[in-house]
Amino acid sequence: MVMPTDPMLWHKVAAVSGVAALGLGTYGAHMFRPQNPRYKEIWQTASLYHLVHTAALLGAPMTKRPNIVSINTRILLLLLFLI
Repeated sequence: MVMPTDPMLWHKVAAVSGVAALGLGTYGAHMFRPQNPRYKEIWQTASLYHLVHTAALLGAPMTKRPNIVSINTRILLLLLFLI
């Protein structure tokens, strides 16, 4: 069984998040043609935030208390999927 604080788990989650960020960023740069140009700017900002948070996921297992990071991540995911 993989424990939530296992560094390999965090690296796998960060890898999936990074691939998604790159794919969505590429889509936004080359394929996304909104009628309102403001949406393009919003997409670019969201893409940047996604990449920054992917880097944070890579650092999660290196914190002093990775269990707290794990609990906070679970709460965030629960709230995200309930909304």
